[in-house]
Amino acid sequence: MLSKVKIVVVEDEVFIAEALRIMLENLGYEVTAMFNSGIEVLKNFKPGLADIIIMDIELANNTNGIDTAIELKKICDPTIIFITNNTDERVRKKAIYETNAVHYVPKPFTKLDISIAIDLALKHSANKEIASQKATEFSYLMNDSIFVKDGGSFKKIMVSDIRFLKANGAYCELYYNASHIIFSENLSFLEVKLAFAKNLLRVHRSYIININYITKIQDNRLWIDDEEIPVGVTYKKELSDLIRFI
Repeated sequence: MLSKVKIVVVEDEVFIAEALRIMLENLGYEVTAMFNSGIEVLKNFKPGLADIIIMDIELANNTNGIDTAIELKKICDPTIIFITNNTDERVRKKAIYETNAVHYVPKPFTKLDISIAIDLALKHSANKEIASQKATEFSYLMNDSIFVKDGGSFKKIMVSDIRFLKANGAYCELYYNASHIIFSENLSFLEVKLAFAKNLLRVHRSYIININYITKIQDNRLWIDDEEIPVGVTYKKELSDLIRFI
């Protein structure tokens, strides 16, 4: 292994969090950060901070790991392992099917439980990386258009017709002309795929827009037709550099 696998721990019980940190480091992994609430995670998490997130479902400040994972999917796509003592079957199904979690470990857990979960997570990540390299699984890129998978075929969409892309929970919506398509991909993945299109710009963790369709800008908001879109602080300067204000 050329570099250590980076893991973030999200657990509100200090004793369990510390025990898990020691367990992970003894297994040879690097714990890059520890948080106790979903608010802390969303405020401080950045792409590249972790390869895997091990997260409790019930967290501090009335937050929970499932909603946190759904919000994280708008930013990037870390592999998630849930740990919990919650035995509600509905919660378990929501954790598995509405997030990008690859494993669900009941408490109390052992070192072997965690080791197996991480091995499965790493296998999942490796398979996903191979799949993402196959351009035919999403689109064939051209200078002015993309071919988007639509059912059993690929539909051609002109880049100039794309109005904006919007993250929506575990999905992403692409709006073009008067239509839209829903993907089960995160916005960061699509941002990379569409990097060749210079008129498409990320302005918020939940939005990529076509700057040619902006109809109004006010403070930290902009409009594309009737859609009001927030502009994130970290994206505001890049947007301002592209717009001529008089």
